[in-house]
Amino acid sequence: MKEIKWTIAFVLITTLLASSTFAKDQQLRPLTIQLNWATNVQFAGVLLAKKRGWYENAGIDLTIKGWKIGILPIDEVTAGKAQIGVAEGDTLIKAGVKGNAIKAIATQFQRTPFCIMSKKSLGIKTPEQLKGKKIGINSTAVVMTKIVLASKGLGLEDIITVSTGWDVQPLIKDEIDAYVGFMNDQPLTIKEKGYELNVIPAFKHGYDFYSGIFFVTDTMIQNQPELIQAFLNVTMRGWREAFKTPYETAKMIVAEYYHEGSVRQQTESLKIFHALATIGIIAIGDSMIGIMDKRYWQKGVDILHKFNQIDKKIPAENLFTLKFVKNTFTSKLSKKK
Repeated sequence: MKEIKWTIAFVLITTLLASSTFAKDQQLRPLTIQLNWATNVQFAGVLLAKKRGWYENAGIDLTIKGWKIGILPIDEVTAGKAQIGVAEGDTLIKAGVKGNAIKAIATQFQRTPFCIMSKKSLGIKTPEQLKGKKIGINSTAVVMTKIVLASKGLGLEDIITVSTGWDVQPLIKDEIDAYVGFMNDQPLTIKEKGYELNVIPAFKHGYDFYSGIFFVTDTMIQNQPELIQAFLNVTMRGWREAFKTPYETAKMIVAEYYHEGSVRQQTESLKIFHALATIGIIAIGDSMIGIMDKRYWQKGVDILHKFNQIDKKIPAENLFTLKFVKNTFTSKLSKKK
């Protein structure tokens, strides 16, 4: 008789546990994010939060879609293949001018990591010193290079452009004098090979755009605001934790997502992203990661119009909303507890 009672009890407990797990799974809301670059520390906030299970705790079943050639995050989001996308400021402005019904909800970085680098031995520290030099440029960086040069009264005609793609070997082999890349990437990789570089940050010379911006459709803002808020709350928590533990975070990301990466390089890269995330035209700090400013968006619009990248100007307020990111600040969250 006792065996029968224990069997019944076991079945009931097993059933209750299974039902509880099923109910929990049913409560999770599916959400897909489309990245715009390799799955590395550039998205540390998302990756760390995913690893820790924080999205699930917030009721979100997050799918992270890595980037590959041919993938355009704006197209993926507007087509419904992803609900959240990541894009650069200039890309979102161009999309806004074209009439895409999307808005930025937060930015990962206040400034772009775009830069122009050269071997330290050449002594090139300012855009003026690029005059007459051979510069390796990827096709996607031509406009940025124009803007940086124009800040000092120069144009592309004042340099010798060399099409290099994303290959840094011409710089290492001294076939070019400088190379256009990203502060968090090529300078660190080249340094590991034993070369010291000078870096000219694009944001210090007129290239004024937010970077790594989260965006969604206007429809999602209207219909699923609570899901957007939950995503940002978790993601910004992920970023704050990642910035506190750069080595541990980089080690996890290399092991889980970016197998070809170097833990040391990714650690240093994350430190650079920390700096880019916390500087701006207003005081940021770790408690206000993600905030955006109308004036900076407007500067971006004006720059693209000046350089004939858009055929008209649109109001900066059409491009973003602060409705969600303000609620992620630790100061506000602590008040709610």
